[in-house]
Amino acid sequence: MRREGMDHQLPRSTTGQEERYDRNRIEAGCRRDESERRLGPARLRDAVAFQRQPVETLVRRRRMDGSLFQLTSAVAGRMLVVGAPDLAFDVLHAPPGTYLTGVANRRILPVLSENCVLTLDGEAHRQRRRELAPLFHGDGLNTIAPVMRELAGREVEGWPLGRPFAVLPRMRALTLSIAVRLILGIENSECVAQVERHLRRAVRPYSMLSGVAALSRLGSVSPQAALERGHRAFAHGLAESVRCRREDPGVEASGPELLGPEEVFSLLLAARETTAAAVAWAIELLAWSPQAAAAVAREPAGSQRPSLDAVIWESLRLRPPLVDIVRQPVGSVRLGGRKIPAGTLLLIPPPLIHREAATEERDRFDMARFLGHPPDPHTWLPFGGGERRCLGASLAMLELREILPQIIDRFHLLPTGSEPERPRLYGTALVPAAGACVVLSQRRR
Repeated sequence: MRREGMDHQLPRSTTGQEERYDRNRIEAGCRRDESERRLGPARLRDAVAFQRQPVETLVRRRRMDGSLFQLTSAVAGRMLVVGAPDLAFDVLHAPPGTYLTGVANRRILPVLSENCVLTLDGEAHRQRRRELAPLFHGDGLNTIAPVMRELAGREVEGWPLGRPFAVLPRMRALTLSIAVRLILGIENSECVAQVERHLRRAVRPYSMLSGVAALSRLGSVSPQAALERGHRAFAHGLAESVRCRREDPGVEASGPELLGPEEVFSLLLAARETTAAAVAWAIELLAWSPQAAAAVAREPAGSQRPSLDAVIWESLRLRPPLVDIVRQPVGSVRLGGRKIPAGTLLLIPPPLIHREAATEERDRFDMARFLGHPPDPHTWLPFGGGERRCLGASLAMLELREILPQIIDRFHLLPTGSEPERPRLYGTALVPAAGACVVLSQRRR
């Protein structure tokens, strides 16, 4: 605010004491304005640090600022981070209607449309979730499980031996193939590749800036315009891919086809990136823990594989694939003894909550932590919690249980660097900085 504007709004002083009081108010206001200006570069540094070193930044800020602290995201702007397990539980299990999740999801991931299961709230969300549930539970998963094994086995057969190999890109291709088969019934590899191309174009990094309203002034070259073009191209490509899978063009549309391109886009995006990151992190961690990999490889194939389950649970604890569980209070709420205004974007980061909940060696991969017993769902949050827990959690766990043995049972895994890979942000996913780069050698059976 300009100083002369402030002078204009002040009442006329009639005494020297009042004049001194008014001057003090003006000077105090200028100091506050200068303080806000100084905070601008600090918030920019905050955003850059969070983008480059998300987990380290969260841990450092938790140590410095306590269980609730402000953090800036390049995409979502200012957020209030919930960094204690008990406070996270209070938010995730609050009475229905206390928080909005769909609105908050769109603030953190603006490439999503307003009419998909991830961005709806209230009864509209519950209805959409009921409609989609059969895809991700029961018979839907029983049908897709052997397909996962077949696709995973076919994928790893061609992996190179004896040289550095990045697992993450191949896992993206594999998990997308599984998701496209499950959601759209598409099996043709050319059709799957076509869907993948259009999905990749729609989520280019520039489109992530569509949440910054001021950039809309750029018109046709704005991120908002780029995102709209990407969504139109995806819808067109999806229609072509669905047509390409039909033997009979007049066949009646199936349930998944009737979801619409916006819903399919959100489901494929979620199913591809997070599960691919989860598998890649497990491989990267096992490359540094050969005893754990050997324990999994020794287990006979079958439904009961306690070492495999322990590896999956511990990998998801130490390296959850998402940094963001978000909520937005409908009205003002009290949290941790503080009053939180309506509309505040709350960020609950699973890697930080997992770290705070661990009682010992919190930064070390240790499959014994969960050997023989599952993690506590109140503090283990790779899929969120409460009534908005990830709809595809069962699918993701099934993929981990089917894909990992295809890799571990075939190969010894060796790291390529001098230290484990650090997480970096890819959208809102936490991915290995070098793509989970390992060296493979044949495992003797």
